[in-house]
Amino acid sequence: MRAVTLTDREIACRAGEGDVPAFVQFVGRYRAPLISYVYGLTGQRDDAEEMAQEAFCRAWEKLPTLRQPQRLVSFLYRIAHNLAVSEGRRPRPVTLPAEPAADPPRDDPGADVHRAVAHLSDEHRVVVSLRHFAGLSHEEIARALGVPAGTVRSRLSRAYDRLRPLLAHLLED
Repeated sequence: MRAVTLTDREIACRAGEGDVPAFVQFVGRYRAPLISYVYGLTGQRDDAEEMAQEAFCRAWEKLPTLRQPQRLVSFLYRIAHNLAVSEGRRPRPVTLPAEPAADPPRDDPGADVHRAVAHLSDEHRVVVSLRHFAGLSHEEIARALGVPAGTVRSRLSRAYDRLRPLLAHLLED
C-alpha cells in the first residue's frame, strides 16, 4: 500500500484531529529544515535538534487550536524561533577547559556560512536562516515573523550586504 502525500493544510486538519501518521509525515517533511533554521540561530547543533524536537511537540499539542491550517509551517517556525530566543536568554553554566579549544576546521564552506550568519544581528540572522537554512519563501517568512514581505526582502538585502565581505574568501577559490 502506497502512502498518501498530504498537503500541509491537510496535515494540519488531520493532525489537529489526532491523526498521528499525518503528523509523522509533517515531521518527516520539516525536521531537517527546522533543525537547520534553529542551528542558524543558535550555532549549536545539539541544541538545534533538541529545540526542533520541542517545537514539534508543542505544535502537536497546539494543533487542535490552530485556526488557520494554511499557516502550519509558519506556526511551527514561530514556536522554534521563540524557543531559540528563550534559550538565548537563559544563563548557561560555564566550564573552562584545561586546554584551549582548537579552532574548527576552515575547509568546510557550510561551517563558514554558519559562522558568518552568526555574526549578523538577530533580525538579519533570522530572515537568512528562514530563507536559506529552512527554505521558506518571503511570504512564509513574513507570516512566521508577523512582518510585511517587503520588510523581509529589505532585511535579506541588508543581510547579504553584510555577508558578502565575510564570505568573499569562498568565491576566491
